[in-house]
Amino acid sequence: MPARTRKRIKTASKHTSSLLITIFVLLFVGLLLVYDSTMFYSQDVYGSPYKFAFLQLAWVGLGLLGFFVFFKVHYKKWLKLSAFFFIATLVFLAILAFFGLITFQFKFIECFANMPFVPCINGAYRWFLINSAPFPEIPFIGVLSFQPAELAKFSMVLYLAALLSKYEDFRYFLFPAGLVFGLILLQPNMSTASLIFLISLSIYFASGAPLKPLFILGPVFALLLFSAIMLSPYRRDRFVTLIKGSSTREESLSTGYHKRQILISLGSGGWFGLGIGQSRQKYQYLPEVAADSIFAILGEEVGFIGAALFVVGFSYLVYQGYRIGIEAPDTFSRLLAVGVTSWLGLQFLINVAAMTQLIPLTGIPIPLVSYGGSSMIFTLCGLGILANVSRYSG
Repeated sequence: MPARTRKRIKTASKHTSSLLITIFVLLFVGLLLVYDSTMFYSQDVYGSPYKFAFLQLAWVGLGLLGFFVFFKVHYKKWLKLSAFFFIATLVFLAILAFFGLITFQFKFIECFANMPFVPCINGAYRWFLINSAPFPEIPFIGVLSFQPAELAKFSMVLYLAALLSKYEDFRYFLFPAGLVFGLILLQPNMSTASLIFLISLSIYFASGAPLKPLFILGPVFALLLFSAIMLSPYRRDRFVTLIKGSSTREESLSTGYHKRQILISLGSGGWFGLGIGQSRQKYQYLPEVAADSIFAILGEEVGFIGAALFVVGFSYLVYQGYRIGIEAPDTFSRLLAVGVTSWLGLQFLINVAAMTQLIPLTGIPIPLVSYGGSSMIFTLCGLGILANVSRYSG
């Protein structure tokens, strides 16, 4: 074997090992945080402090199974299947968008959580219930559900990487990205729709396609986002609360409540934190304590120093992903690596920015760390592809 080939294989193996170690460390930290932040609520609701931790462990197990499949199968095999993933995603998203349209735009039906298969939860259609009534519940898990928007992140990376590796044309980016953005916005789920559009934008940028159309698209996209915020009462309230703060007691107990509890949590941590397991905000003060707000619990317990180290650790994962993309052997693998890495990095950045009041609050979780089955499974599948690309990088 030539010396250059041996060196490339050795470098690729080093990249893969480093990536795997970082992933497993973050998974371990996430499991500890989910158990720590939910033990009180889990005990109160289910009579066991371990319910959410065991469920998260199950999602990690399923996600690692997906990771193993995508890690073992050569990334080029997914080139032909990318269209299948994308079409399947569109079907699920179109169904949810249809119910969102007839409920919130045309007012034909009411929003209620007991609707079979497509419940309206917290004023949006974001979930599919796989074994909804009259089907029996799964032991321990209960009703199994998933979010098609999480599948959309995965399928968009595959599909756009396949398209833009062949065609450096703005239309091949704009049509699929715009279609998915619109369908998710109709659920409604503006934060995830915007995130997927930004992920798509990163893939287009990395493809080497002309950038001139982006200078036209940018202001139009910004105007559409601002209009969507101003035309939605709850989005407008969040935006105004971010800019002005909570000026009255009524506002602080409604739109500003979540923000206030986050600030209390992060502020209580100080430099070094209250100690592992010593969070006070997890006792049903902080909403979405194990999902969107888990970074606030981390900051409360380990302080600014610990939270900063966590940010550095996750940033190292993002750095590894982009390095794999730079050293990828072909355009398709490069775009896959950039897409998966941008997905993780942007999602993490948006969550931390929302927790630190740099942007309005969103429903975006931290990949690999926050509680949630759909996010965990599809994130690990995406990382499986990234790890597979790393085997051929260098």
